[in-house]
Amino acid sequence: MISQHYKNFKVRDYMDNCDLENQISNSLIDCSLGTNPFIDKSIIQGCISKCSYEINKYPSIQYKLLKEELLKFWKEYLYENVTKDNIAFGAGTMGILRNISEFLIQKGTRVLGVAPQFPRFISEVELKKGIYEYYSLEKKNNYKFILKDFISNITDKYGLISIENPNNPTGQIIDISDIEEIVKKAKRYNINVIVDEAYGDYMKADNSAITLVGKYDNVMVLRSASKFYGLPNHRIGYMFADKELVKIYNKIALPFPFSDLSSSIFVEMLKNHNKLEYTKLKTIEIKKEIFKALKKENYIYTNVETPIFTVKTNQYRNLYKKLIEKGIITENCSYFINLDSSYARIRITQDYKKLINVLCDLL
Repeated sequence: MISQHYKNFKVRDYMDNCDLENQISNSLIDCSLGTNPFIDKSIIQGCISKCSYEINKYPSIQYKLLKEELLKFWKEYLYENVTKDNIAFGAGTMGILRNISEFLIQKGTRVLGVAPQFPRFISEVELKKGIYEYYSLEKKNNYKFILKDFISNITDKYGLISIENPNNPTGQIIDISDIEEIVKKAKRYNINVIVDEAYGDYMKADNSAITLVGKYDNVMVLRSASKFYGLPNHRIGYMFADKELVKIYNKIALPFPFSDLSSSIFVEMLKNHNKLEYTKLKTIEIKKEIFKALKKENYIYTNVETPIFTVKTNQYRNLYKKLIEKGIITENCSYFINLDSSYARIRITQDYKKLINVLCDLL
């Protein structure tokens, strides 16, 4: 017999079949799912041509070469005691979140998050019959994250804290000193902290919570190859965490979350990271231009370094649908706790001039 809980279970997500069809439509400008629109495809193609893998073998469970490259990449920011045993993998950050929920969330486990925040993890909590509670980013503060307000919510009733940096959907960046304060207070109550940095490659490296791994044993930092590196099709997610947490994680995680081909491509992309730095400058340049054109009251607090932001209006009940009518596919914010359909999350695009014209016309 299937439990009524699972029978009636609804996934909190901002994509449905209609959205996916819209996304691949040639007539729409894609400002929806987060990936890097500015990457020169020849860089990725060059990385693919250098890859070595055996197609008739299973992938390596340990992904040894990728771990070595990640340790080299983060070497300047890692504590000396951090090794390959602090690294784990999953099918994107979403895959890692599901694996974490398998051993850290049970029926009745209380999880403290932020609203708005990536809705899919809330589904994972609810699927395990946990209780998701949240600190609301306040409209009166234009949804800016306030450390003292969040940290006052941390008590021993929670078993887990989940926070994004940068935040999705606002695109705001939380300073690493604030993240450390959260981790420190959580440590007092033996609470583990997930820091989801899916968009983290747009921040400065020293603002990553990876810098806290080895100093604290209760922090798990998630990263993705999908966003900045432009490899969403390869489903590569990695995590830095305490060695004991990684050991337990590896016991419950499914093996082979991605292929050796994908792993090898990401290794080459990490080696070529400097060739992608221009996309950060492009992101800042375009985001600044967009905000010059918009009124401040029409967008939520954000940082120019990140490629996503959220716009709002009082003129339309469903801004997402209105933008589709104008040829722009975005993310429907009605799926985010604390927002509704009068908000839309936008990822910047190469065709930003049309985006600006549409936004100025509608807002």
